[in-house]
Amino acid sequence: MKRMRNVFNTVNALTGKTGRQIKAMEAIGEWAGTVQTFLTCYDLYGSSELGTLLDKPGDAKFDLVGITYNGRPLVETAKAFKKTDLPELVEVVVNGAEAIRRYLINPTLQEAHLTQAVLNLRVDYERLQSEINRVIASD
Repeated sequence: MKRMRNVFNTVNALTGKTGRQIKAMEAIGEWAGTVQTFLTCYDLYGSSELGTLLDKPGDAKFDLVGITYNGRPLVETAKAFKKTDLPELVEVVVNGAEAIRRYLINPTLQEAHLTQAVLNLRVDYERLQSEINRVIASD
């Protein structure tokens, strides 16, 4: 079995698959870092208060646009990792960031849905980070 794994690793290295996956994982990891920076910057990580987010809604919307803009192409990039949940999780985090941005724009939606959307983004980010760590550990 070990020989077969060595053959697969050699074929992947010769065809460039390994290099493409490393590049894709670096891009996804960097983007996940920006999501974590957003959560930390607006005190959303580990706190249920939205004070900082609501004090700076313009800055938050700008940051969320960047997260969604840079995250959408990564859904396709994440498809390089077969048999993982990475593409779906990246898409869920992108959609969660987009939902928060929409709730910040519309004050009537903001009151009803913003707390739940932030909680969902935190949970989805944690799932994404867990999947990234699992994929890295399996290689």
